[in-house]
Amino acid sequence: MNEKAVEIGAVQINSSEIKKYWVDGESGDERKNRLYNQENNYLGSVFSMLVAGLISTYLLRKKSPAKKYLHIKTESNEYCFSEDEININEALGKLN
Repeated sequence: MNEKAVEIGAVQINSSEIKKYWVDGESGDERKNRLYNQENNYLGSVFSMLVAGLISTYLLRKKSPAKKYLHIKTESNEYCFSEDEININEALGKLN
């Protein structure tokens, strides 16, 4: 294996191509959906926004803890790994 290549899961990434990486609580698709819905929710009345806020708060408290996702952005691609796929702490050790 090349010394400059980092192997995460079944993917080999050249360490010189990595621009940034971070751990987040949502996947890329969840983030896109959240941002899209936030942009389109400002048209409701004050009462409907209050009710939606109360329901959202209730569901967040009821929801199980979110998975962690490791995001890696390279010059040409973006990768997203969940904690079900890889050991995130071990992968962060490889990246540092």
